[in-house]
Amino acid sequence: MKLLAWLTETFIATFGITRPRPEQQRTAQFLIGGFLLAVILLVAAVTTFLLFEIHAGH
Repeated sequence: MKLLAWLTETFIATFGITRPRPEQQRTAQFLIGGFLLAVILLVAAVTTFLLFEIHAGH
């Protein structure tokens, strides 16, 4: 949960969007943080796959 909270705070600070109300904060952390974590993992997986394919010589 701390990772999602950190990702959410970083996103809010970077793009300057309005902070969620305290009662919406947990939902926002799941939505924003979860989406950002999924994108980061997807990029890492694609990069790893492409590097493996380049190294394998295909």
